[in-house]
Amino acid sequence: MSGCPARRPAVTPPTDAREGPLPRRFLFLLATTGGGHRGAAQAVAEAMRARYGEQAHVDVVDALAHTPWPFSRFGELYCKLLWGGGYAYALGFCLLDGIWQAQAISCALQPLVISAARALVTAYPADLVVAFHPILVHIVSRALTATNGPPLVAVGTDLAIMHALYVDPAVRQYLVATDDARAQLLRHGVDPARIEVVGLPTHSRFQAVVDEAPRAMRLQLGLDPDRPLVMLIGGGVGFGPLEWVARTVARAGLPAQVAIIAGHNQKLRDRLAGINWPVPVRVEGFRDDIHCWMRAADVLVTKAGPNTIAEALVVGLPLVLWGAIPVQETPNVGIVVDGGAGVWAPGPRRAARAVLQLLQDRDARAQMGRRARALAYPQAAERVAVALWDAATCSRSPAPAPAPRRSG
Repeated sequence: MSGCPARRPAVTPPTDAREGPLPRRFLFLLATTGGGHRGAAQAVAEAMRARYGEQAHVDVVDALAHTPWPFSRFGELYCKLLWGGGYAYALGFCLLDGIWQAQAISCALQPLVISAARALVTAYPADLVVAFHPILVHIVSRALTATNGPPLVAVGTDLAIMHALYVDPAVRQYLVATDDARAQLLRHGVDPARIEVVGLPTHSRFQAVVDEAPRAMRLQLGLDPDRPLVMLIGGGVGFGPLEWVARTVARAGLPAQVAIIAGHNQKLRDRLAGINWPVPVRVEGFRDDIHCWMRAADVLVTKAGPNTIAEALVVGLPLVLWGAIPVQETPNVGIVVDGGAGVWAPGPRRAARAVLQLLQDRDARAQMGRRARALAYPQAAERVAVALWDAATCSRSPAPAPAPRRSG
């Protein structure tokens, strides 16, 4: 599915007499609420550059950073809404997850941000605009209409959820992670011809380390190469309960070393670094080489964040899910558990027991690793890149020549 109403012959890109074919330009828009949206956008941008080289020019932009206060601080508000288990965030998520509610809130906010949205899409000329976050879709579509801008495509960055905020008649195509996500768009009334299931985009480096030996990877990271590694992650923002999970897991008498990735949460990282741990522990912040840490690990202990899950599935890493943001991430648990790639062990004590059992059962870990790989979409970023390239080609297609008039 290319995003065009019908498949057309290949179109020769516009050319500059001095420099040859002009590159296709893409504007990727995201919002910094967690790390998954940025991770997916960067993965697709990398796939486009790898496949199309200089013929693809991609701008990855945090759209909220271009809006006036208080919208520019929405990322901070998101973190605060996750306090206390994320129930405040889940309530807002549910209240807005309907077509009429989504349209109403978008219309209410439009006068406050439409000027900034128009300026943004004008500042980054593109053949195609791609939204990697639902909160952007309605406003951006209005800005593109007002400026006679290029088509808009939406890329889903959740595994099983597609919020009603994604739904807008101006969206040419939806690229989603799973059949569950597709089903949600259908319930919102989206034409099935506009939806394609491609998987959740992950960076190619996760697939690149699949054949590396975990022992060698541990040695490369300065870890004990002969000691099993348990890795704990709390998402890009370092979800608060991670500290209590880490304390309980480390005190469970594990025959292992532990790596704790605190993400961008510097306060959490500082607290964790100051603890006198009973087992060897490495505390890290956000890591660009997280693929190496995943390959080095024997078990990943994490909340049910879609990006982390998708990356772990590609690497073939068994998962212990200790929590989930209510509503938005809850369906991800079923994908992992029903697929045999991990276990649901909510809370610190259950998570610690699950980790200990997996460390003692090599066969169970190996089986989970195989099932994880079977669930993975390692080529998702490339599939999205191809779909976006085709959609940009359509937007550049010249209008058909008018039929000659009959004489007389």
